[in-house]
Amino acid sequence: MQVGIPRVLSFFYYFPFYKTFLEEMGCQVILSRPTSSRTLENLALCPTDEPCISVKLAFPHCAELVERGVERLFLPTLISADRYSFYCPKHIGLPAMIRSGLELPHDFIISPKIDWRSEPSRSMAALFEAGRRLGVSRKMVREAFYLAWRFQSLFTRTAVEQRLTYPQALEKLAGVPFSHRHRPYNPRAVFNPNLRVGVVGHSYILYDLIGHNLVERLKEHATVLVPEMVPRLEIRRSLEETGYGKELWSFEQTILGSALYWLKARMIDCLILVGPFECGPEAVIEVFLEEEAEKHGVPLLILTVDEQTGEAGLVTRLEAFLDTAAEAVQARGSSGHHQPQHSSSSAPARFLPPPLPEKRVLGFPTMGRLGIALATIFSNELVNAIGPLPITRRTAELGAELVPEFICYPMTVTIGQMRQCLEAGANTLIMVGGKGRCRLGWYAELQEALLKRAGYDFEMVTINSPLPLQQNYQSFIEAIKQILGHLPSHKLLYSALLGYAKAAAAEKAEAALYALRAREKKRGEADRCFRRLEQALNQAASISSIKQAMRQFKADTSAIMLEEGPPPLKVRLIGEIYAVFESFVNHEIARTLGSLEDIRIEVQTEITVLNWFRQNILHTPASLWRHRQIERAARPYLENLVGGHGLDSIGLTALAPGEGVDGVIHLWPFTCMPEIIAQSILTRVVREKEIPLLTVIVNEQTGEAGLQTRIESFAHILQERKAEMEAKQSCLAF
Repeated sequence: MQVGIPRVLSFFYYFPFYKTFLEEMGCQVILSRPTSSRTLENLALCPTDEPCISVKLAFPHCAELVERGVERLFLPTLISADRYSFYCPKHIGLPAMIRSGLELPHDFIISPKIDWRSEPSRSMAALFEAGRRLGVSRKMVREAFYLAWRFQSLFTRTAVEQRLTYPQALEKLAGVPFSHRHRPYNPRAVFNPNLRVGVVGHSYILYDLIGHNLVERLKEHATVLVPEMVPRLEIRRSLEETGYGKELWSFEQTILGSALYWLKARMIDCLILVGPFECGPEAVIEVFLEEEAEKHGVPLLILTVDEQTGEAGLVTRLEAFLDTAAEAVQARGSSGHHQPQHSSSSAPARFLPPPLPEKRVLGFPTMGRLGIALATIFSNELVNAIGPLPITRRTAELGAELVPEFICYPMTVTIGQMRQCLEAGANTLIMVGGKGRCRLGWYAELQEALLKRAGYDFEMVTINSPLPLQQNYQSFIEAIKQILGHLPSHKLLYSALLGYAKAAAAEKAEAALYALRAREKKRGEADRCFRRLEQALNQAASISSIKQAMRQFKADTSAIMLEEGPPPLKVRLIGEIYAVFESFVNHEIARTLGSLEDIRIEVQTEITVLNWFRQNILHTPASLWRHRQIERAARPYLENLVGGHGLDSIGLTALAPGEGVDGVIHLWPFTCMPEIIAQSILTRVVREKEIPLLTVIVNEQTGEAGLQTRIESFAHILQERKAEMEAKQSCLAF
């Protein structure tokens, strides 16, 4: 059987394993051709524009293999390489994206699920299943696996021992030809043996056409080191010294760990990070690399590439950086010693609080209606706290001054809130954590590093999920005690229950608000009732007062006169939880939809903090049943969790037509990895389910006027579509 492997993404790391595994089972391996100008012309095969270039390239590479007549594509679903970390969500979602984008039969892609973190036995079972589909026995699969594992280990070891780049090692050991240039890139280049350059980045960027042969160009000027030349043991040791490194995404571990090893051993004079436009994981490690490079006095250059990157401009930046680095090496050589360079932040703090006092003053970011609960839990009667502070444009501006370019918008807003808390007198910041597929789990480390680099003096307390209890409960309790340990446990429990009750009441009332907005005769009455409820909930000091506030809200809303006529349109909001739940971030999209002059719309959303809490912490039967329903609906399109609410977005869209929903709005922050995967797959879902979809990507540049126009146009499309459907039904009935 001819099995195709696209020359993208994990190919550059694991092709020796893939090739041996398939060939030992009797398959003929067909590689896609190297990326060329023709490949770039076919990037439109990717159904959306938002994925990074490495994902976009997978579509024309796979399409080429299909055109060449391969019988199957081999694209493993890479979830985790060890028990601590995950792969980037794009490696988890790629097979589903390719299947949907190229409209391939479900069994055309052989995609064994590799998950050594939580399901190692199932990973082997997935390989057995792949062998069954290729017509071989379990014994043959097992033998092929061990031979492939040994060859992959030899490949990795040889690259280290002989200081080979991945292309050199692939050519030498796996017979993969790479083009060789027989004339210099820069005829005027002078090799400087004393200049040592470390180059880090994903191999599928460094060694593809879009990387513009940077490694080979650099070899004409200096001694070049790349991550595959570093022993895996040294990478692991370097990461373990950080306290967080072993939980990074797998390929990012290699990038960061090798750089840390070089810096600590003083093996490089400068460092270059090459990454694709809007790469989520690299936006995270960029912060850590900047911090470590500055600490060791090593210049760092960050280069971003995509299909639009011009070679001339990139080379100019590269050569200018090398000239600067060479001058620094020469100056250091003449002085005879190495002095770390400490430069001030490009975005200094506007206000620096005094040194930490003994008494804690807490500050914390918030999200949507969750502020009602947080204000209760961290009330001044229990602790000394700042906030929750309202989110404004200034909040986003404060955050944007500090964060990396391609970090997601929620990170920008939350760090802006933290700056406001610190400038208002907080000396201890609280942030949720928990490492997973999504970048959210890294916010706390990034925020602490960026704020302290800007000159703020504070303590960061990270609260991780208590689940699973056997593993995380003790650290969870210690974090709580660190903040509130002096308080009696019964007071803590009561304030937590009271806060939850307020948040649940606000969530229930908000659903009623959405329904009333769509039906009220006089616009604005439901909103006034809801504002009175919010005031009452903020002041409520007991469960009974919360119930009284809800009874009053029900009485107030029952007096609202409702519009007669056809039922309103129903629009479901899906996407990343912060973009869906935080009204500042989504520009009050629910209010806009519910307040259109000539079209009545009822907004629906299930992606809320409390729904997540009910499902993952409380395990309520209703929430678990609904989650299983969403997973079943998503399964034909995406079988694996890709982080955040990516799978929920697909399942809720697939369920929408059968649940009386007229249209779906997909909300997510620019560069959000799980929702980029979801968006690519949703193109097929909406086509098959015949449900209108509007995608709204939010960041600090999103214009409110343009968004208003798009929403109004979408609403008119839904209205016309519903009228047409009703007319057809009337004709059929007649």
